[in-house]
This record gives sequence, structure tokens and C-alpha cells, in this order.
Amino acid sequence: MDFKTNAKESGDVDAIAKKLQEKFPDNKLDIELENTYKVLHVHGLPEDNLHAAQVESAIKEAGFEGSWLTRGLENK
Repeated sequence: MDFKTNAKESGDVDAIAKKLQEKFPDNKLDIELENTYKVLHVHGLPEDNLHAAQVESAIKEAGFEGSWLTRGLENK
């Protein structure tokens, strides 16, 4: 699953990763800080509204904004 974020540096990524680790201990993630949309890739989760909402919630709990990039699917 991919999410547009407002993360800017590695400390932001660490904060988001910590919150995601609490909700999804087995997840893997990476983020493209050089990308205009600061795309967060969360690997190993089903691409559905429930999981997207949980990831968005974790991003928000970490103090950042995030929205699911759905590849042509309706977002929520």
C-alpha cells in the first residue's frame, strides 16, 4: 500500500515507523523522501479500506499527514 505523506526527514520516517510497528509488528516499510509526495510504501498488508484507515491513523498518531494512493480505486 502506498501513502502520500508530509514527512521531510529520517526522524519523521522513524516516528511513523514506530507507530506502524505498534499496529503491524510484521510490516515492512520504506519512504521516498526525494519524491514530491513523500510516498510511504507499506508492504505486506491487504489493500483495502480497513487497513488503509489503520495506516492513516498511525501516521496521524505520529504527528504527520498521510493519505492512501489507491491506483485507480476509490479512496474510502
